[in-house]
Amino acid sequence: MSDIQARLADINRRSAEAQAARDRQFWSIVAYVWIVAIAVIIAFYSIPRAQAVLHQQYLAQQESRHG
Repeated sequence: MSDIQARLADINRRSAEAQAARDRQFWSIVAYVWIVAIAVIIAFYSIPRAQAVLHQQYLAQQESRHG
């Protein structure tokens, strides 16, 4: 193999490794975005429900003290 072919093979190998690294980084970012989105959805769904339950418990305590 000539010097030019060896250099081209090295360049192609490094280019493929860099592309694989970019792909891994892209998919990890996509995964993190999905995780955050799911966490936000869960929070927006569960926080108001938890507040409602806490309010019901508070009302039940008030009723048991005064009733």
